[in-house]
Amino acid sequence: MENFIFNENDISQHIVRYGANIRPPIQPKQEREKLQDYCNWLIERFPEAYETLLSGPDKTIVQKTFFASGNKRVEMPTFAMTRRGPLYTFPIRLLIEDVEDFDIQGRNKIFRSALEKFRETFASKIVRVAVMREMVFDCGNINPVDIIATAISKEAWREEIRNIRIHLENPGNGCNVSIDIAPAYAQQVVRGTTGAKRKNIGFGISVRLEINNEKPTADLDRDAVAGIVAFSEDYVPDRLLSFLNNERS
Repeated sequence: MENFIFNENDISQHIVRYGANIRPPIQPKQEREKLQDYCNWLIERFPEAYETLLSGPDKTIVQKTFFASGNKRVEMPTFAMTRRGPLYTFPIRLLIEDVEDFDIQGRNKIFRSALEKFRETFASKIVRVAVMREMVFDCGNINPVDIIATAISKEAWREEIRNIRIHLENPGNGCNVSIDIAPAYAQQVVRGTTGAKRKNIGFGISVRLEINNEKPTADLDRDAVAGIVAFSEDYVPDRLLSFLNNERS
């Protein structure tokens, strides 16, 4: 976007999620014991990513505590059983008070191993795999709406815009690629005599990227899953940044 350069070093938040759509769907109440066994396997096999099982009648979640500077900690669900299928979450960078890096080594291998174990445990068919990234690019004191609005050529229209979201689809390599761009705000609760108010203390641009297989299949094999994951890794950061910065060789 005009006059703003998207840079990997300016990413203040970066989370990667891997999701799988399965057939037939799993009923948590009926498969509760199997789900608990699977979650315990995750915790034992990959303690760097999975730590505490939270299980209820309608939910199955595994949580991990990540430690930050200044004795701060962040608890995050790193596995969840959704209606569509399993969802695996890995934080790469989080904005707490400062930017903190938490990248887990070998996360692609962890996901692929965890998915194969899931397939083996539940005899599930994997019809779609998606790699989703949520990134926030810090833009300092510049209103992100003004930056994103430069995509509109006419200044008169840009001046009237108060909020803006852009959805783009750019398929390739047998995959769907979708990009959503929107303003992001870091807020702080300020308490005064008239009550609590939220105050913007930072500005950013949210970029959500999703890559999945273009057509659902009867059952994705290991090589197909590995190909989707590899394509998503190749896409970020170079191809995504080139796209966002409107560069093409």
